[in-house]
Amino acid sequence: MWKSSRQVSSGQWAVGSKRPSTGRRLSRTRSFLILLLTANCSLLTISCRRDMQDQPKALAYRQSSFYKDGTASRPLVAGTVPRGYLRADREFYFGKKAGYGTGSGSDRVVNSTGPQPGAPANSTAMFPDDVETLPFPVTKEVLDRGQDRYQIFCSSCHGLTGYGDGIVARRGFNKPAPASFHQDKLRQAPVGHFFDVITNGWGAMPSHASQIPVEDRWNIIAYARALQLSQMPPGSKLTGNEPANKPTAKVGPAATTKGQPR
Repeated sequence: MWKSSRQVSSGQWAVGSKRPSTGRRLSRTRSFLILLLTANCSLLTISCRRDMQDQPKALAYRQSSFYKDGTASRPLVAGTVPRGYLRADREFYFGKKAGYGTGSGSDRVVNSTGPQPGAPANSTAMFPDDVETLPFPVTKEVLDRGQDRYQIFCSSCHGLTGYGDGIVARRGFNKPAPASFHQDKLRQAPVGHFFDVITNGWGAMPSHASQIPVEDRWNIIAYARALQLSQMPPGSKLTGNEPANKPTAKVGPAATTKGQPR
């Protein structure tokens, strides 16, 4: 009796011991399936992601098989003008008269202090396409700004008084020497010629178009004209090239002695 009871109890224990083992196995299988599904979803999500730097794009000036001509950069539509670059006012933006073509077609002044054989007698014949008056009235503010820009960009070669005796020339860079604004040809040259030289350069002088904005070029020219007036003999005047409104304010460091500022 005791033996049979033990057997039953043993059998019951044996049967009961199988139930927790099966439950653990099902729990592990369920956890594995959940992890597998999560990993699968993560892989799908990562594989569908594309960073901005990896997306298909056209790089400027690079080869591209998308267009028939094989280039990524597309040509501008004919007649396209960037915003702010229309420049319809030719006198202001180019220093040229409205009736002439774009660019510099005028004969330029050579470095000379006296008359040259065959040289035109007046500035209109020498520079037929350059404007002869400043495009805006000359005020004290214009001269102050012109003086400031002149001393930064021009005085190192042309000197503070415009005689071509700046520190660069005095230290040996004088072949060819910087032009003096007080020679007769430059006194007679129209203001458009100075604008052309500042914009495009001349001789050893490089272009300053990338450094000096258009309005500041005219301010410098106004100040250069004032320097010329300050160094002219009493009773003489610039011929046909006066600014639109002659300044009444005193010009900054204008000199009375050659090469020596006040």
